[in-house]
Amino acid sequence: MSAKQVKILKQTLDYAHKSREEHLCFCPFCKHHKPKLSVNIEKNVFKCWVCDTRGKNIYYLIKRFGTFDNQQEWLRITNEVDVRDFELFISGSQTEQKVKQKIDLPDHFVPLWGSSSLSSQRPINYLKNRGISNSKLLEWKVGYCSKGEYKDRIVIPSFDDEGDINYFVTRTFTDDWLKYKNPPVSKDVVFNELLIDWDEPIVLVEGVFDAVHEQNMIPILGSTLNEKTELFQKIAASQAKVYIALDPDAYKKEVKIIQNLLEYGLDVWKIKVPKGKDLGEISKYEYQRLKQNAEKVGFEMFFENIAI
Repeated sequence: MSAKQVKILKQTLDYAHKSREEHLCFCPFCKHHKPKLSVNIEKNVFKCWVCDTRGKNIYYLIKRFGTFDNQQEWLRITNEVDVRDFELFISGSQTEQKVKQKIDLPDHFVPLWGSSSLSSQRPINYLKNRGISNSKLLEWKVGYCSKGEYKDRIVIPSFDDEGDINYFVTRTFTDDWLKYKNPPVSKDVVFNELLIDWDEPIVLVEGVFDAVHEQNMIPILGSTLNEKTELFQKIAASQAKVYIALDPDAYKKEVKIIQNLLEYGLDVWKIKVPKGKDLGEISKYEYQRLKQNAEKVGFEMFFENIAI
């Protein structure tokens, strides 16, 4: 901790006093009449003991309530002092690097892009009815299986940032009661990271068939996205702008994900998906309109409008 950081904190928040390692301030979110916002610069965390607003990156407070000069000075200081600790916390110790998951595609996998065989017409027509073009089939390397364990299923593989397959999703294009059947391996991957540009905003969606339609969409694969998941760690490390566009019936999951992202000081925008529709069912024009009208979510909005 440096005296300069304390000075910036005093310039940014309604500062009261220091109590051991905690700096106590008046909370700008719930505006309680007593200084209940506790800021620990050493641990890079903050918490209000009244409204329970909390975070694991103090820069969120500086960015939200400080001046531009405050923000730049804080980044300069933390780049020298704190950022390495934050990155170590995000990625784990260097001696405990996660082993990358690599798997093979199913036996009898047949590519669908550019295919004109009679047997491929049914899965291709199914995908066309879902608004997935031939160019997307090629970009996402979509295929199907005509026999074997994954017979009569669309197969969408996931490639890691080095181009190795780390997961795949399959969905029936017939009347099979089991819509999805996926490999018995971990889902803790960034699905198709090979196609993700971390310097651009990302859009979190529910499933792979939602993500296929637009650039930089990432399916969460049922995850609640906490700091232990690979996708969350990549987002936090990149500090990318995040749009979240989950199905309306995933409200509770969405609330938890938003809270986790805000705690790391990320810019979060909520895209309101129409009730009764999946994101993959709406037109490109309607999606762009919804994205343009996305609502920025901050701790104050979270506290006032979102009930857990």
